[in-house]
Amino acid sequence: MIETVKKERKLLKQLMRESDKYDHGFIPIENKLINKDDYYFRELVRKHFVKTAEVKYETDARIDPKPKSIQLTNLGKHYFEHRFEVTKELMFKSFWLPIAVAFVTSLLTNGALYTIRLLLK
Repeated sequence: MIETVKKERKLLKQLMRESDKYDHGFIPIENKLINKDDYYFRELVRKHFVKTAEVKYETDARIDPKPKSIQLTNLGKHYFEHRFEVTKELMFKSFWLPIAVAFVTSLLTNGALYTIRLLLK
C-alpha cells in the first residue's frame, strides 16, 4: 500500500468530490484545490493518484506542454477502499487474533488445571 499523509488524503477526497462535478472527471487546472495545496498535489501526481492532461503549445520551434486539466487515476479513485481492506486485515491479525488465542489458551489451561484437581481428590 502506498503511504500517504493526512493532508494528501484530505486533498484526494476533495478532488474525488470535485471530479464528480465535471464531465469525465476532468478537473480544470485553475481549480482552487490544486493551487491551494501545490506540494500535496504534486505528491499525489508523483504517487500516481492523479494524472494531468496536457495541451502542447508551440513556442519558438519547441513544444511546451502545459497542464490543462487533471483526472483521478483508478488508483486514486479506489485508494480509500484499498486502505480500508488493509486496515481491516491489520486489525484482525494484530488485535483480534491475539485476543482470541489468549482467550482459548486461558480456557484450556484453566480447564486442564481444574480437571487435574478433580482427578487428584
